[in-house]
Amino acid sequence: MLLSRRAVLGAGAAALTGAGSDVRRPVPRPSAGRTSAPDWTALAASLDGRLELPDTALYERTRQLADPRFDPVHPPAIAVVAHAADVAEVVRFARAARVAVVTRGGGHSYVGASTTAGGVVLDLRGIQDVRYDWGSGTAAVGGGARLGDVYDRLGAAGRSIPSGSCGTVGISGITLGGGIGMAASAYGLTCDAVVEAEVVTADGNARTVDAQRERDLFWALRGGGGGQFGVVTGWRMRTHRVTTTGTFVLNYPWGEAARVAAGWQARLATAPDETWSTCQFASDRNGRLSVRISGVVLEGDPDAEAAEIARAVGREPALATLERRAHLDVVHDRAGEARRRTELAGSEIFRWALPEPAIAELLATVERRARARKPGVAKFKRLTGAAGRVAADATAFPWRGAHTMLQWLVLPGSTDPAAVQDGYAWIESGHRVMSRWSAGRYVNYLEPSPAVLPRYYGPSFSRLRWIRATVDPQSLFRSPYAL
Repeated sequence: MLLSRRAVLGAGAAALTGAGSDVRRPVPRPSAGRTSAPDWTALAASLDGRLELPDTALYERTRQLADPRFDPVHPPAIAVVAHAADVAEVVRFARAARVAVVTRGGGHSYVGASTTAGGVVLDLRGIQDVRYDWGSGTAAVGGGARLGDVYDRLGAAGRSIPSGSCGTVGISGITLGGGIGMAASAYGLTCDAVVEAEVVTADGNARTVDAQRERDLFWALRGGGGGQFGVVTGWRMRTHRVTTTGTFVLNYPWGEAARVAAGWQARLATAPDETWSTCQFASDRNGRLSVRISGVVLEGDPDAEAAEIARAVGREPALATLERRAHLDVVHDRAGEARRRTELAGSEIFRWALPEPAIAELLATVERRARARKPGVAKFKRLTGAAGRVAADATAFPWRGAHTMLQWLVLPGSTDPAAVQDGYAWIESGHRVMSRWSAGRYVNYLEPSPAVLPRYYGPSFSRLRWIRATVDPQSLFRSPYAL
């Protein structure tokens, strides 16, 4: 890798400026029409982190995302920053050199939005501290922290935040898009826990935003999607207590699928906030169909909720697994094994419980996948409860008051373009048959179709576009799916 700022400046700078001072070399703004290549050596010298270029030792490992489908993309440079001042250096350099900036946290974007072949990747993984404040009950979370590390470090204090299940996803990515997970009905989305954010904007300035300061930007950072309003270097979030969690998994035969969908949806009308569940219909690569309801009961036993769901369905499950365990053990089990693999996703937002014709169309879509002997999942996730009681205009997340979110998911098992195209074609077929009932889509489950961007942002779309134009008028922060 290239030498860091400390290695280049070393003791000489300390002698000139005084021990402990923070010397920053200004990067001159180029004149109009400049076409020379960026001076990556100058950028490397200005950072306390490191800069990886295609010929440096750690470049190959650093550039990899969670999905090997994007391995053919080779960024010109990857800035692995050490702190917020490094972020500001990268942003100022990029502005001067007219280089696009793409942010990378966990690298889990389904469309590869955290890499680029035409700009600098700003890698936040070095900013990962998590500190719990006993006095306020809040946590300071580095913008590059991984969700699993956040859970572990807060769990040591008996605390947690509401968020998702993938342990290697970046905290900023999931928060910027909303953050739906097993505590959503009790404590809201991940973005609802945010009380303050530290963000570097396209002008290279570091800002603290909250309900009183930079209110429009603060609003956009909570559910408006990532990579387009600035680089979040730190979050302050409310936490909640955790000790034990009850879990349940109810398996039904495919012949009961319609009954299960109707009963599970009906249960959401009266399910207590401390419960959260999903309802999944799937085909595996051998064409076998399955029906599964799985969920949690925070700080409680799963027996009562499992019994209520079975009562709503009107059938006992063919197999039921119920446990009560330490919260962190449940989190780790839900996260599964960390590995790189190709995943294709899509989504629907349903404002109300689906009627019988909609359920029939959904199940028929999964059955078509099974007849082709290909994998495909349609998974409902609960949106009622605390997440739905937040005011519609309180954050940029546009689907307050919705009933469920449906995730379409395909694991093709390879990066083969034909398999990827086939998987997305199936997801698109799902969109078509559910279009009568779908209100929109979830921005954290982006698909390779920029033309439908308004469907992800719903009523927040116009305000988000205005905020983006205000804070980044030159579109320094790039994404193929930016507003």
